[in-house]
Amino acid sequence: MHPNLLLPVFAGCLASFTLQAAETVYDFNLPAGAVGATLIGIGQVSGQQVLFIPADVAGRQAPGVRGLLSAREAVRQSLVGTDLSVLVTASGALSVQRTGDGLTLDATTINAIRQSGETADAGYVAQRSSVGTKTRTELVKVPQSVSVVTREELNTRKSDNLSDALKYTPGFSSQPASFSRTADDYTLRGFNVGAGTGGILRDGMKLQSNPYDGSVEAYGLERVEVLKGASSVLYGQLSPGGMINTVSKRPTDTPLHEIGLELGNYDRRQYTIDLGGPLDDQGEFSYRLTGLWRDSGTQVDHVDDDRRYIAPAVTWKPDDDTSLTVLASHQDTYTGFSPPMSYALSSYSNTAGYKIGRNQFVGEPGYDHFTNRMDTLGYLFEHRFNDNLAVNHSLRYFQANTNWDYLIPVSVSGSRLLRRYSAREERSTGWTSDNNLNFTFDSGRWQHDLVLGVDYYHKTYDSHRFISSTVAQLAPPLNLANPQYTGVGANTAADTGSDLHSSQAGIYLQDQITFDDKWVLLLGGRQDWAESVTTTFATEARATRNDKKATGRVGLVYLADNGLAPYISYSQSFQPASVSNPAFGNAFAPLEGEQYEIGLRYQPPGTDTLLSAAVYQLDQDNSLSLDSLTNTYVQYGKTRSKGLELEAKGNLTENLQLSAGYAYTDTHVLEDKTASNVGKRIEGVPYNTASLWASYRLASLGLERLRVGAGARYIGTTRTTPSVYDGKIPAYTLVDALVSYDLDSHWQLQAKAQNLFDRKYLYCNTTCRYGDERSLIGSVTYKW
Repeated sequence: MHPNLLLPVFAGCLASFTLQAAETVYDFNLPAGAVGATLIGIGQVSGQQVLFIPADVAGRQAPGVRGLLSAREAVRQSLVGTDLSVLVTASGALSVQRTGDGLTLDATTINAIRQSGETADAGYVAQRSSVGTKTRTELVKVPQSVSVVTREELNTRKSDNLSDALKYTPGFSSQPASFSRTADDYTLRGFNVGAGTGGILRDGMKLQSNPYDGSVEAYGLERVEVLKGASSVLYGQLSPGGMINTVSKRPTDTPLHEIGLELGNYDRRQYTIDLGGPLDDQGEFSYRLTGLWRDSGTQVDHVDDDRRYIAPAVTWKPDDDTSLTVLASHQDTYTGFSPPMSYALSSYSNTAGYKIGRNQFVGEPGYDHFTNRMDTLGYLFEHRFNDNLAVNHSLRYFQANTNWDYLIPVSVSGSRLLRRYSAREERSTGWTSDNNLNFTFDSGRWQHDLVLGVDYYHKTYDSHRFISSTVAQLAPPLNLANPQYTGVGANTAADTGSDLHSSQAGIYLQDQITFDDKWVLLLGGRQDWAESVTTTFATEARATRNDKKATGRVGLVYLADNGLAPYISYSQSFQPASVSNPAFGNAFAPLEGEQYEIGLRYQPPGTDTLLSAAVYQLDQDNSLSLDSLTNTYVQYGKTRSKGLELEAKGNLTENLQLSAGYAYTDTHVLEDKTASNVGKRIEGVPYNTASLWASYRLASLGLERLRVGAGARYIGTTRTTPSVYDGKIPAYTLVDALVSYDLDSHWQLQAKAQNLFDRKYLYCNTTCRYGDERSLIGSVTYKW
């Protein structure tokens, strides 16, 4: 290729522009459309020279390019999902060329290497994700269901926590915010994938060691990726429901500055800051600093929702082929644990006697509290040896300290609510590392993308629990007819906690084979080893277990010219039952899962839309169940989940963005030691859920700066423990809304309502909790 073949597109001043690391940013608002037209628009907005060959961009579509970006970053975003890349010439012009083509200009490749979790999302539609293959693969080539919530969707829905971020994702369900403030405890396809299962990952590696290590702060995330179904081949020990990968905000090549203030009901005050950009003129070092401070009450008196969060990050790029990013975070949470209650104690029960009110605090001020400190420190390293071989190495240390006391409602005698003590002091640590080689090569009509890796996870969980179990150990009762908080006595319960040390290691191999650019065959295999030692404090008994398991994965995708991509796959999961149980120690067998899935993705040509559909059958053997009232585990036979999931995400026009989903989930017990349990539905899992969210900028009415958003979430009927209540927990629909107004390119005002119509509902999964009431939040954000 010769320079005189390049077509220059000039807009504004044609003087040469020397690219600096601290590049000028411009306010882009370009709709999805032809790549050529988008590149011309970028040149017109920025006044910078953009060079391309018309034949290279002919027939190619670009996503919308919006926000405060440098010209280089805007061009890069317009090329996402194509085989085109952007170079910077010696004169500072931006040159677009096919990936792998030679160039005789003295040019510098931009972003030749990207961290595996780094994204270039524009709007609601993610084109690529590393979560399905540990390579930056287009989603249409992944033979398994993947849902991605981009940063723009998080912003336009103003998600406050991880549960909020995922509540419009089909197949996902969570407890109310009163519980999610203390723990990331979720289900996918009817199976628990919370922190206690290892199913919450950060930047592709395991994070917490137990359910109550603290919830993930959504403001510190760039995107959230959900891989549904059995997925142990790449990520090791997991629940068959799948995993949730949270991607940290990373240092940026262009300056980023944002501060925000939120005010809301329950005396909510929240302050945020997000800063990033280059640290030197050469662009070798860049940084990111994200912080949050929140003081807030809740719908229940004496229960706060306070948090402090800070996350610094630094990236070093000594050359275009090497990148090292150091990530750290510190988080303090001060709130209250929402105690479990039986259905009979809720206002939904028609049994005689006093009930616990929806907003009633049934603990004791000064006693009930949940305090958590969570810290992380790690790094992500990538190096590309040549066009075909790259190495990825990641490492992180995690620790959490949790102290939480609360009173558990037991039963009502007359108007007196009997309560048990629960006092817990817990400390968790975790070391995790993932290392792999990525090798690509062609063999005629076949292309191979090989990944060979080793990962390791070591965790400790030291939990001291003092939970009263006899009448003599009960706390003072609470008079529900005339509540008077009188304080608590001494908690004389014995320590029923335990100390767990476990190590998990695995080696994996995957080959993604493409034939004639139409067929994609994915083959993967893994060998896992797991060992654990649990010491029960009450008896000093030690229980040791060693497990190993081989798992596999196979999938096939066909890429049609019309944008359709049907696929079929089979995958397995493996999860050691490393839980403490005062009665049985750690003698449970591993949980094993397998999934069959048939799906279809569709990207209509010329649009920025992705439609997905999947049907699946997911089985788990050696299932475990936690009785929250007795705090013990029970292992039973086999559980099956069958279902259908539909999802649509699109930047439908320059001004309209949409996210929609539906899930039908049929989860039942197939085998159980108790014959009467066979055939029963799994608790807390609805047959039907549906959601719709739309965000629209009122440009057609001449109000380009005004955006409105609205959504609805339907959660169908569920079941709880049949011995407690054999009826159905009622279905409910929740409506959310948001309005934002851009005063100029710097100031933005927003107002958000969750559960706009204040719908009252009950959530039950073995035990019950009341749902969240309406929340109203206003915010102002300044960017420069």
